Amino acid sequence: MQVADVWSSREVCLLALSDFLGATLQLVQGSERVGNDAASATVRDSMSPSRPGGVIEHVVHLQVAQVEGGEVEVWALVFFFVEKRRVAPAGQCFLTLQWEKGRWTSRRWEADVYGEWTGLETLD
Repeated sequence: MQVADVWSSREVCLLALSDFLGATLQLVQGSERVGNDAASATVRDSMSPSRPGGVIEHVVHLQVAQVEGGEVEVWALVFFFVEKRRVAPAGQCFLTLQWEKGRWTSRRWEADVYGEWTGLETLD
């Protein structure tokens, strides 16, 4: 399977991700990037209902990449926000999920070791 094949069926992954997170996720306009061996996009809550403890929102960086051996992997980096401020366990930045066998599985919390997400401490 090629990246383009997996990317063309991203709606299935996004619907399952919305269910997994208990959120209604929508593609951020202009965020899609598609190449021969990788594709990515950003999705986020369309409207977050207020919950006890505040408004919880999600921003997700969805990645599809061809890895060694030719396999295609699908990952979601999930950023959690409460009252517009990013929250995560101490020293961590986002939760990593992997799409496997038609479902999302939680992998681990990860730190922003390369400073890629420095500008994402708060939401507008």
